[in-house]
Amino acid sequence: MFLFCRRIYMNDKIKSFKELHEALDVYRDNSLWLFRGHSNEKWDLVPKAGRSPYNKYNDEETFYAWKRQAMIFLKESYNDWDMLTIAQHHGLATRLLDWSFNPLVAAYFAVKDFEDCDAVIYAYLKKSDINVKELHPFESKGIKKVKPNGLATRVVRQSGIFTIHEQPTASIEDNLSKKEELNKIIIDKRYRTRLREELSYYGINELSLFPDLDGLANHVNWIMEAQPYGSNNITDELDSINE
Repeated sequence: MFLFCRRIYMNDKIKSFKELHEALDVYRDNSLWLFRGHSNEKWDLVPKAGRSPYNKYNDEETFYAWKRQAMIFLKESYNDWDMLTIAQHHGLATRLLDWSFNPLVAAYFAVKDFEDCDAVIYAYLKKSDINVKELHPFESKGIKKVKPNGLATRVVRQSGIFTIHEQPTASIEDNLSKKEELNKIIIDKRYRTRLREELSYYGINELSLFPDLDGLANHVNWIMEAQPYGSNNITDELDSINE
């Protein structure tokens, strides 16, 4: 199933890796496409600061309150763009929305958690960028695309990029311009578990996207829970990670 900007056309839900590859192949010739995965295809494209209960608070005030305390843990000073990226990276509710240039990364986030519903990969074509050297993050108008500095290994590993929303509650769906395109690729809920296993086989998993001790622990837990490679020998599975 695809949602194509103002026009809508329907295809079958994705039920195999071959179908996923075919659905993504149409984006290969344009490197400006951004991708994002949602565990529930009914969720709107709004930043965390625009969702309940965070939308009851002023996200700019929240950010600066966080920043004052965060400086204690940082060894050097950063500008507000970098600090906003760091805040987003560590889970603070901000007006940033994560995207990736890699559609398989988006596919992973769509199916990483078990939900008894269809998942979705969004494909978004947006050309308007922000020059972070000329504009403060809280002066940005509308919804713009911003490329973060490579401050966090996770951002680099995930081929990360953000949209920044002047109004955190403003969804991309309700604010598309005539020059933008937004497509939805629906993943059948019965294919979710299998797709996560297949993505891990191709190197897209918790450890590759979160290359730290948390990512390693979560990846090991998943191997024990799902046994995706048909083995009960966890030692062999772990030893094979870096081979």
